[in-house]
Amino acid sequence: MASAGTDDIATSSCGNSLDGKLCLQLESNSDCIDVLRSMVTVMTARAAMSDLRSNRVAIAVDELFANIAAHAYGGDPGMVEFETAIYNENEDQMLIFDFRDYAQVRWHGDIDKITSQPLDVEHLCPGGLGLRLIHSVADCCEHNVLKNGNHWRLIFNIGDGENDECSA
Repeated sequence: MASAGTDDIATSSCGNSLDGKLCLQLESNSDCIDVLRSMVTVMTARAAMSDLRSNRVAIAVDELFANIAAHAYGGDPGMVEFETAIYNENEDQMLIFDFRDYAQVRWHGDIDKITSQPLDVEHLCPGGLGLRLIHSVADCCEHNVLKNGNHWRLIFNIGDGENDECSA
């Protein structure tokens, strides 16, 4: 497997790594997936998640990054800012992954609408299956259209395992 070159990855200033936050700027190519997986491994370990939960988080992060590369940038190179941190809110702990791209906005859909529709397993076709996967693994998946790109947020509850509430 190819490893990401130094031109494909840049760190940004997002504070001291002791505060539990990691930030990177990546090119939207498959060579960078190993870096993302390493960050997921580090953060799920910090969150004391099980191996199974860690693998599920990695699948969601991989799929979202692949969707940004394939659909937002259309397979062309483009910058993706990636940030992950553990947040404490009241007594709840959440592992949050933020993705920011600068691609032309091509999707104005509704995640909840896509994921709430029954899946026709007899007639599967491309379109929304990756979002269904992400939504089924993450406790919350959010998408915001920005003036010059997209912001995606994946939230994974830590203390109480998996549930379906967006509270951040």
